[in-house]
Amino acid sequence: MLGIIGIVVALALLIFLIFKGWHMGVVALISSLVIVLTSGMDIWPAFAESFAVSFKDFAGTWFLMFTLGAIFGKIMEDSGASVSIANAIVRAVGKKRVILIVLLTTLVLSYGGIGVFIIAFTMYPICMALFKEADLPKSIFPGLLLAIPATITMSFAPGVPAVQNMIPTETFGTTIYAAPVIGTITSVAIFVMDYAFYTWAAKRCAAKGEHFVAGPDDHIIDLNDAEAVKNLPSPLASFLPIIVLIGSIFIFMQLVSVSNYAVVLGMVLAIVLALILFHDRLKIRDAMGAGMNSGLNALMVTSMIMGFGGVVQASPAFQSCVDWLLSLQMNPILMAFFSINVICMITGSSSGGLNIFLNTLGDYMLSTGINPQILHRLCCAASAGLDAMPHASGVVLANSVAKTEMKNTYKYTFVSQCIIPILAFWLGTLLYSLGLC
Repeated sequence: MLGIIGIVVALALLIFLIFKGWHMGVVALISSLVIVLTSGMDIWPAFAESFAVSFKDFAGTWFLMFTLGAIFGKIMEDSGASVSIANAIVRAVGKKRVILIVLLTTLVLSYGGIGVFIIAFTMYPICMALFKEADLPKSIFPGLLLAIPATITMSFAPGVPAVQNMIPTETFGTTIYAAPVIGTITSVAIFVMDYAFYTWAAKRCAAKGEHFVAGPDDHIIDLNDAEAVKNLPSPLASFLPIIVLIGSIFIFMQLVSVSNYAVVLGMVLAIVLALILFHDRLKIRDAMGAGMNSGLNALMVTSMIMGFGGVVQASPAFQSCVDWLLSLQMNPILMAFFSINVICMITGSSSGGLNIFLNTLGDYMLSTGINPQILHRLCCAASAGLDAMPHASGVVLANSVAKTEMKNTYKYTFVSQCIIPILAFWLGTLLYSLGLC
């Protein structure tokens, strides 16, 4: 019992300290120590093995994504390509549609196989130019950035090669296109709700007198400065590296068996092309060095949180929680929703919660006689609810890239990454009850 209390206290402490602006690494270590002491774990193995292994597994798996993504973003920023893209978009559709532009752009990028870690670095300089022009506060950026990649193209939309959409295929014998009607309808519903929510949030911020305020490291050209805009690279040249990035990832995914490898190859190709196009606008050594530093800093912060998750999952109390959740006697769909969400909330990982549930109760879910395609899509959708806690990797990354404080941003993130996908899950359940698939 003390161990379970320890997990609750550790999570509460972690969230409290994050909101107070403590460094994520310090928060992760302190919260991990609470779990270690209350669970009766040996301190050295807990940190040297459980924490360290989760830390290095995440850092080792994603370091190329983080560093290449940050380098690409920095090249696009320093060359003026990001501002050129933002200027072209504003001129084409108007600054009043910035929210719709960001939602559509992240939908295209993430559906094209680009992960949220790369999207964050790529979109940030573009979004800052757009936000400045539309006078939107930076506080809505993390939630708006994650709204689509952390819901629709992670768990709901059919055909996306996301990890969460692939995990159920092994258990249920399905494909990533499982339950296409439910997946498509719920995806559209999420997009509409996100657009409505962030449009309302932007108006509310304006009514409260909240405006765009650039961070100390933000260097943003004023799109109304004709002389500055005149010196930007052409829109075609600016868009070209991103177009090549999306297209090359699609091609490489047909040629290599590891999706991350395909993304890395696409990133390298996009970076090389950007350097060729903008070499005369850059101090290449400085841009690549700054990008590398930014990527490594974000990677270390995010990996620390994953280390905390490793300690949580290694604690005896966590296994007791999982056993209790999986022993609940209730409707299979309701049990999946409740269990997956609670495990995701504790670990801060959608894929972790989905994996744990399916590894334990996947065969039972199949034995219920429910269409495997329905099980695939609804279990996948359930993992996109309470996974977006303040200690979730994507949430941490978005705030790290934007250098925003969780206390100012999380209220928006919680709505678009927790409440809206949960509503979409129940919409999917309703569609299933009506006989749709």
